[in-house]
Amino acid sequence: MVIDLADDKTRIMPDGAKGKDTKAGALLCPICCVEYVEVVFDLEVGDVVLYDVAALRCPVCAEEVFSPQQQEEIRKKSANRCL
Repeated sequence: MVIDLADDKTRIMPDGAKGKDTKAGALLCPICCVEYVEVVFDLEVGDVVLYDVAALRCPVCAEEVFSPQQQEEIRKKSANRCL
């Protein structure tokens, strides 16, 4: 566990978390309090593989989430594959 006392603000962060400032409006992992990074991978949905799917991943705990835009893109890709 790391305690960051920069700027007279105490923040407790899990091991491996960086105390860097984040961009305004950036999504933060609720577990680690660090900014998600965008990743691209192949996603298996049932028996269909969707290629080049974007997601947001926490660089510390590897928790993955999809933004509303990414969710819509997945819906479009999966609808095209099911036709």
